[in-house]
Amino acid sequence: MVGRADMGRQRSNNEDSVGLEPQARPWPVAVLADGMGGYNAGEVASVMAVELITTSVQHGLAADESMLAAQCELTDALHMANTAIYAAAQTTPGCSGMGTTVVAALVLASEVLIAHLGDSRAYAWRAGRLQRLTRDHSLVQQDIDAGRITEADARTSRYGHLVTRALGVMPQVEPELSHWLLQQGDRILLCSDGLTDMLSDASLETLFEENLPLAQLQEALIEAANAAGGKDNIGVVLIEQDA
Repeated sequence: MVGRADMGRQRSNNEDSVGLEPQARPWPVAVLADGMGGYNAGEVASVMAVELITTSVQHGLAADESMLAAQCELTDALHMANTAIYAAAQTTPGCSGMGTTVVAALVLASEVLIAHLGDSRAYAWRAGRLQRLTRDHSLVQQDIDAGRITEADARTSRYGHLVTRALGVMPQVEPELSHWLLQQGDRILLCSDGLTDMLSDASLETLFEENLPLAQLQEALIEAANAAGGKDNIGVVLIEQDA
């Protein structure tokens, strides 16, 4: 596994936070969070999410590297982070109401496990096709699923940033898990809505088709989102299966 994590900053306070630990044991881990809340509270929430989840999964049961163990560890890590962020929001001045979306990935021997809450996303690239691995937890996604609006309508909806699940907003959370069987050359993208609000899935796929090295692809994604308007912070994590 090789990986890259970076952020393109637009706001004076950066509410996106990313973390990548490719040598972590028992599993390499990547986490991306996009905070919500007034003043700097969103930034506090996203940093807490990345640090707590990354640290928690690295203290997993190294003797058991199965998918079941990974699912339990990642779910427990998100629950623990939710409890900590929720408690901080209740007790820390200036942090009332803070929360964060999150998407996290554990890389197992032959597959990647994804957990997410909110509208930060995971994608997989293989053989000329980009596939979305997560489904947004948002009001507009519910309208899309119900057939009330199209994907194109959702991009201009005034309700586009109203998420239905997030870390730290409620005492309990229900992360959604998915997985992707890895093949050599696969690329995994974790990103905040600062990228996907500016670039459609088709536009993202076009950039992946250029087959750039990870560092250049990451730069190209951020530059393209900025060129399209760059209205928000842009968090990007890229992972490549190299063996």
